[in-house]
Amino acid sequence: MGTVCLAAENISKSYHGVKVVDGVSFQVENGQVLGLIGTNGAGKSTTVSMLATLVKPDGGRILFHGEDTRKKRNYMRSKTGYVPQDIALYESLSGRDNLKFWGRASRIYGAQLLEKIEYVSEAAGLTSEMLKKKVQEYSGGMKRRLNIAAALLKEPELLILDEPTVGVDLQSRRMILDAIQKFADHGTAVVYVGHDMEEVQQLCNFVCVMHQGKVVLNKPLPKALKTEDGEISLKQLYEKILM
Repeated sequence: MGTVCLAAENISKSYHGVKVVDGVSFQVENGQVLGLIGTNGAGKSTTVSMLATLVKPDGGRILFHGEDTRKKRNYMRSKTGYVPQDIALYESLSGRDNLKFWGRASRIYGAQLLEKIEYVSEAAGLTSEMLKKKVQEYSGGMKRRLNIAAALLKEPELLILDEPTVGVDLQSRRMILDAIQKFADHGTAVVYVGHDMEEVQQLCNFVCVMHQGKVVLNKPLPKALKTEDGEISLKQLYEKILM
């Protein structure tokens, strides 16, 4: 067992009297990549918003290194990289200037900031020439990669990604997955919300399946894929769960 970075304990959330997250519990350890999957409306994005301290749970609690995030929200945010579905970049600025802006927002300055920009740009497959261009000139895949690079600037202990490869080309998809894996290999805990089962199976070593606001499976991925009849794919397992 590794060190637990993040733990959700029986968290719930309702909107207009409808419970969209209902008693969800799971944890992610340092260096672990947890794949959070489920159908549209399963409660994944609301769960992720609570993990990122953007939405307060109605019940339960979220622990970051054993500390309740309601009391340590600013500390957790300083150690967390969050990549939402919507791209958070300034179109009129260059890629490099976007990274400078988000680095300074994380209180990274001077030579340290320049060093980190070089590191995360290389991890995300962004060349110096790409970074000179304004974001409005970028392809969808390049914007996704820059968005992730911005989240990696603080070298987060926890990385939360909400469907970061939606609508990207194969090259960008590969670079995004490689960058995530690189940080996980160095001890970053990762919560990865995905919709592509092959992608999730390739990247993640733990899987949490949500359905109608509840967790219906929470297991190490290799163990979850083993059956009496042999090993199955994550896609087959997912279809079996939702039958």
